[in-house]
Amino acid sequence: MTDTTPIARFLTRQAADDGAELLRANAIRCAVVDPPMHLVDPLYPGLREAGYHTIVVADDDAETAREALDGFLDAAWFLRARDGRRTHAFETATAERLRRHAATDADPDTWVARDCRHLAGRLDAARAPHVAALFRHQRTVEGRTVAEWAHACGCEPVERP
Repeated sequence: MTDTTPIARFLTRQAADDGAELLRANAIRCAVVDPPMHLVDPLYPGLREAGYHTIVVADDDAETAREALDGFLDAAWFLRARDGRRTHAFETATAERLRRHAATDADPDTWVARDCRHLAGRLDAARAPHVAALFRHQRTVEGRTVAEWAHACGCEPVERP
């Protein structure tokens, strides 16, 4: 049996399932472990101790899983695979991640792949560690906002309630 590592904790099952879906889109096997059931305290019948839903992965996949979930909760945009699955938070994508996305997840002969490679070059030129850092000090890069670059790179916006 493979040893596992807890990689993230979430208050709701839906958030944990969303995180697990992102990991699976990155070919990382994982599981969601629900919190143990708590009995209701008779002195505080309306309150129960909140438990966390935990995502666990194989020890060998822990580093890759952390990279895939980096920025998951704060992201406004997600890179998508050809079939529409979310693969990585756009704002935390590195130049290497954008190039890998252009080569594997995006159709290599489209503007999406070209724009991903071009933005990767801009990250390298600015020595920015990730997309959000590139836009931290300037509102636009080559006349495009982060939202316009995300759209050009084929990203899906996150719908917030």
